[in-house]
Amino acid sequence: MFVFFIGMSLYAGTQERLYWPQEPDPARIEYIDSFSTAAQAGVKKGFFSKLSDFVFGEDNFKLLAPFGLKIVKNKIYVTDISLKSVYVFDTENDEIIDIKGSSKQPFLYPIGVCVDDEGNIYVSDSVRAQIFVFKEDGDFKHIIQNVRIKRPVGVAINPENKNLYIVDAVSSQIHVMNTNGKFLFSIGNFGKKAGEFNRPTYIAIGKNGKLYVTDSLNHRVQILDKDGNYISSFGNVGEKIGSFVNPRGIAVDSDENIYVSDTLFNAIQIFNQKGELLLVLGRYGNRAGEFSLPVNISISENDKIYISDTNNKRVQMFKRLNISK
Repeated sequence: MFVFFIGMSLYAGTQERLYWPQEPDPARIEYIDSFSTAAQAGVKKGFFSKLSDFVFGEDNFKLLAPFGLKIVKNKIYVTDISLKSVYVFDTENDEIIDIKGSSKQPFLYPIGVCVDDEGNIYVSDSVRAQIFVFKEDGDFKHIIQNVRIKRPVGVAINPENKNLYIVDAVSSQIHVMNTNGKFLFSIGNFGKKAGEFNRPTYIAIGKNGKLYVTDSLNHRVQILDKDGNYISSFGNVGEKIGSFVNPRGIAVDSDENIYVSDTLFNAIQIFNQKGELLLVLGRYGNRAGEFSLPVNISISENDKIYISDTNNKRVQMFKRLNISK
């Protein structure tokens, strides 16, 4: 594992090369690009709506409020709460799929998105209190619904045991089901003790099925094992770096460094497994590397970092640099 250093951004030679942290510390994160349109995402073809069954032109398409994110190989999955859609940007096949729900129940507020190893897509709709499931091509499969689910937000699938983890902001629990919707167990309850939650929002799954949860109104991150047993936590409410005001998105890189977005700080804070702050990425603004309401984070297998920059109506992309300690 390499060590990050706290720092701010800098431009290296030209504005196209943006790094964190500041010299003389070695660069650890590099800005790549951002996208709001299909062409900017590397997709040139039009896209097909799986609800309304007609073909749209790409020219007028633009993200309005990107929220949930998931990166799987050459596909970028983005929920948009304003357009009430999930967009699948397939850069390998040069196409976009626009998923709007089912024919009987269109999305009302699509929040989280995850994908299983067969390519099936799981989308949480926090208003409908349901998880929509689609095939890889966007065709509707079924809905997961349970009386325990009140307001689903973040969703994730453990690739080993195939369990689906659903973060419920209202019940302040994590509900665990199989991918067919059979209820298995719930993790935690409302409170501020270890293993309890207050309006949790997003979840990431790391090595050995370890769970990382943004416990938003407890202003902390909790780390659990795959069965929901408490391991550790870090964070507290505050206005200084290293603390949280409204932590939302969470992801881990290949070295299990933990990336947490804070919608009020308008920045991404990066921590090690001990909860020690390593680096702060970004600040408020609309330029490259700046954020306005960053919500979700997804990190690819090769450590490309994607962040939904909601109020800037775009997804920003960064790269963790592979350099020695």
